[in-house]
Amino acid sequence: MNKLANLWSAKSVAIIGATERVGAMGRLPIEYLLRHGYQGQIFPVNPKGGTILGITAFTSISEIKKPIDLALIMVPSNSVEAAVSDCASAGIPVVTVMASGFAEADEAGALAQEKLVAIAKNSGMRLVGPNCIGSVGGAAKLTATFSPVFSSDSTALSAGSLALVSQSGALGYGTYSLGLDRDLPIGVVVTTGNEAEVSAMDIATALSEDKEVTGILIYTEGLTEIAQLREIAAKKPTAILKSGRSVAGAEAAASHTGALATEDRVIDAAINSSGAVRVDDVEHLLDAGSIFASKVSMVGNRVAIITTSGGSGILGTDALEKYGLTLAKLSAKTTVALDQIVPSYGNTANPVDVTAAVMSAPDLFEKCVEVLAKDPEVDAIVATFCVLVGSDVDRIANALSAVRGVREIPVVVARTGSQSLAPEADKLFKAAKLPVFPTPERAVRAL
Repeated sequence: MNKLANLWSAKSVAIIGATERVGAMGRLPIEYLLRHGYQGQIFPVNPKGGTILGITAFTSISEIKKPIDLALIMVPSNSVEAAVSDCASAGIPVVTVMASGFAEADEAGALAQEKLVAIAKNSGMRLVGPNCIGSVGGAAKLTATFSPVFSSDSTALSAGSLALVSQSGALGYGTYSLGLDRDLPIGVVVTTGNEAEVSAMDIATALSEDKEVTGILIYTEGLTEIAQLREIAAKKPTAILKSGRSVAGAEAAASHTGALATEDRVIDAAINSSGAVRVDDVEHLLDAGSIFASKVSMVGNRVAIITTSGGSGILGTDALEKYGLTLAKLSAKTTVALDQIVPSYGNTANPVDVTAAVMSAPDLFEKCVEVLAKDPEVDAIVATFCVLVGSDVDRIANALSAVRGVREIPVVVARTGSQSLAPEADKLFKAAKLPVFPTPERAVRAL
């Protein structure tokens, strides 16, 4: 197993700088681990010993005579070097350094950071951070972090198959919380901070080797490992949000985590050639996650649009061109079949407009979807609606989910209308593993 996998699956965790003081960062990981039902061993480390939250505390790492999979170093920056050295001597495979005040701060901090890297490399230990908020593994109920996201009783750990890697800790866990709102199955979160020894790409490589992970979402402020990204994207669907597009943004990234600047057009071309998807913002990153969660990949670029609104169909068609996709040219057989189903005032050319007739002809939509799914010229289907109410929702969700029984192609839904019109709609679509978006453009962009 890759040593870095301990960041989301460790069976034992040491917290160096642990304390029982309410609100202190050294208390929070222990509090979270207990709250979320972590079944592994927890080793608080504090020079005073005693107990912390009912758990025996050790005065030093060397006092712990059991294997330690992961150590969280939560001491001030001037004590970090000694703690890292102790962990290396104890044979701990991976440590996360939480303290800031290193390369992102000044020259002295950069020199101190280099010493940490030297200790790690000499011992074979992996070092995540510094200036890092930690990691989470939902399946293991591992909350190796002090993020306030987990201080809320409403935050539930997901054992889902998506993984989120973020150089920024606060942004990473903020994105994770937005994913929870969408019921996205994000089961792993790893933040990397200054990336002194371990980069986001190193984490993503380890995740790409994990059979439980089906998609990887990445936020990074610097990117030089294109060959590594190419290998990752070849194994798992990968979306990457690279910040610092502008000159001012690149300068801000350097100040935040010490990230090195590279001209954005070079980065853009490199990502496009790697097989990964570059996204524009957090919303787009999570939209890509919705597609990955459906576990159906798009093999071509030909899209069929079926709509109850001519306007939505046109917007979807515009979006296809904008995002480099193609309006599928339906086969003659498909067109003939659609002509026999769609009313004369509708449209059987792509985009297929079934009009509001679906409200009075219950099986019209189902028949059209089945015909489109059977067409080998179609690589994905975008279904767009403006208003859905009552039993229409169940019928359409069932019809779209049945596509997989015909062919394994992506199907996405654009539902433009108030949630109050059909409060259960999104839940039904999600149960059918159908990604739902509020506009045709968002649906197409996600593909």
